[in-house]
Amino acid sequence: MVRGFYMLGSSMLTQSRVLNTISNNVANADTNGFKKSRVMPKTFGSMVLERVDGKKTPVGTASLMNTADEAVTDYSGGTFKNTGRKLDFSIQGDGFFAVQQNGETVYTRNGSFNLDEDGYLILKGQGRVLGSDGNPIYLGTDEISADGQGGLTAGGRFAGRLGIYRFTDRAALKTVGEGMFQGDAAAPVRNSNVLWKTLEGSNVDMTEEMTDALSSQRQLQTCSQALKMYDTVLNQAVDISKL
Repeated sequence: MVRGFYMLGSSMLTQSRVLNTISNNVANADTNGFKKSRVMPKTFGSMVLERVDGKKTPVGTASLMNTADEAVTDYSGGTFKNTGRKLDFSIQGDGFFAVQQNGETVYTRNGSFNLDEDGYLILKGQGRVLGSDGNPIYLGTDEISADGQGGLTAGGRFAGRLGIYRFTDRAALKTVGEGMFQGDAAAPVRNSNVLWKTLEGSNVDMTEEMTDALSSQRQLQTCSQALKMYDTVLNQAVDISKL
């Protein structure tokens, strides 16, 4: 009976975390380059089932309960939209833009850039955009042109090339903000395909998210009702034992 409390309580905590993750996905559905997350469940403990027929014969195992393991990021591509804005870029295929943030490098698919007061290319609220040489890109003007590999020309001069990096093990990337990641062993992408005046939207499918949210909410409600039934049965058992 007590085991039932643990199983239902664990399931409620898991579904609560699932709903929080879905809420974050929905909140960032319009965030450029955002990658949705999914909570992966895992079993917590198991027991061996045996049949007693003169001797104990193992017939299999059963999980004691499920619990939330970790939130896994889905790095699949989002939809591309043409903006006509000269400081908008997107990456077709694998890769991330690099941004200098407080002395560290973070990576993103969000290519909605601007210029700071010193004329450097920046991702607003994050930092200066790094070029393929690892240094911040100085433009000095937003009157620029770009080629298909991220090469930038400003004021008639070559201003640099957008740094595009990929990771062999993207599962090792750590989320440090909405659509922002940190990781080691970033490798520069050769012959990258950079789209100018175009942004990549999030890969959040609102229909899928709402369907998952309803399913998770139903499971949460079912566990809550079953937990109340367990509580009622235990109260009755305690009252009977007092007779």
